[in-house]
Formats: sequence, structure tokens, C-alpha cells
Amino acid sequence: MDLPADTILSVQNLEKTFDNGVRALKNISFDVKRGEFLVVIGLSGSGKSTLLRCLNRMHDPTAGKIFFQNENVTDWQGPQVRELRRKIAMIFQHFNLVTRHTVLNNVLMGSLAIMPTWKSLLGLFPESLQKKAMGYLQLVGIQEKARIRAGQLSGGQQQRVAIARALMQEPQLLLADEPVASLDPATCHVVMDYLEKVNRELGVTVICNLHFLSLVRRYATRVIALKAGEIVFQGSPADIDEEWFRRIYGESAKEVHVN
Repeated sequence: MDLPADTILSVQNLEKTFDNGVRALKNISFDVKRGEFLVVIGLSGSGKSTLLRCLNRMHDPTAGKIFFQNENVTDWQGPQVRELRRKIAMIFQHFNLVTRHTVLNNVLMGSLAIMPTWKSLLGLFPESLQKKAMGYLQLVGIQEKARIRAGQLSGGQQQRVAIARALMQEPQLLLADEPVASLDPATCHVVMDYLEKVNRELGVTVICNLHFLSLVRRYATRVIALKAGEIVFQGSPADIDEEWFRRIYGESAKEVHVN
């Protein structure tokens, strides 16, 4: 499929039904432009995480199509999926670091896709990759922690390590699944600022799941809202007024601000 030059991803009529019969995604369609900071919002269980996991094929879609950089990746398998996940990196709510390893080694693990297995098992990362890893640690403001164990870091610092690790893949698209949900409110903006820096300075397109609308309004260039597996809103974060908030989150919901 020939996508417009400024479109990196196109999702068409995507469906996901799990083996237990739960229909998590229903007829999802949207495009993502290169360089966007797209935020997906919705209640827990609305399908946000399932959507991101379908995009990089951690979950196999039940129906529909996913086009990434003009290629239909919906049915890719094996080595093709591994290559797709190199180009579409992902960071998670719970960091997924090896806490007994150093910060630098955790970041270097992001380069495993381009390393011979035996070298990676022995930790024989070439100097060029170590310099690259240190550069990404500097980008996220944590280079001075490179030689200490990841388990000694705060949650916000560990998430910044996870961002640096994802960047080692040199992705074109970065998926962030609730990246600040496990953090103190005071730390949320620090992590989001670095995701914004990656988006603006490196030109990496970002799709991020978030709960707090105050963060959405601050960082998103565009918003998609899911409710019960369906898209109920697409547009500017500025357009999510009180009426839209109630339609997305329910009549009894109250907005929580992260300052």
C-alpha cells in the first residue's frame, strides 16, 4: 500500500478477540504521521495496551491490517517480526530492566538484535556500541549512573534507562505503554520531558498511552480515545472539554491533575 509520504503507520479496521472471547479491539482505524506525539487515552480495560501490543505484533490481530512504512506487517512472522520490533521499540510501565546489571549493560541490551548471540552472552559489546549507549544515557540525563546497578535507581531514573535502551534499536516509532503510571506525580513530567525530547530532537514518532489529561494536554500533538475497545474521539487535546471527558471516562469520573 502506498501511504502518503508523511504517514509512518496506518491501522485499518483492526480487531482483537482473545481466546476467552473478550473482544478487546473493535474496528480500529487511524493513521500516524511521521514526527507525531500521539497519545491514546481511556479507562483501564479500554484496549490501550492491547492496541500497542498489536502494533508491534506482540499480539496477533484477529482481523484488519497494519501498514508500517508502506509495508503490510499484519501477518509477518519469525525474523520479520523481530525486525519490526527493532523499528518499533517499546517501553513499559514496569521498566523491565535487569536490576542486578549495570545501567550501561541494560542500555546495551537494546542492541542485541544486531549483535551475535555469543558476544552478547559474554557481554562483549564493542566500544562503538558503548559510546552510543553513553550518548543515549546523556540524552536522558543519567550518564553519571552508567556504572551502578539498575536496581539502585529510583523509578523515574529506571524509566529513563528504559528509554535509552529502546533508542539503541534506532527505532522509527516508539511505543510507550503507560510510561509514568508507576511513578510519583513529581517524577511524571521528568520522564515525559525526555520522551518529548526524543520526539523533537531525534525525530522519533511516539505513540504513548496515558491516564492523566493534564499530561495529555501538555505533551500530545493529537489524541485518540478508546472506550470498550472502540475509538470514540480523535483530535486535538484542546478539544477534550468537560463534555468529552464525561463521554470518554463516564459521568461519575473526576479529572486528576498532575502538576
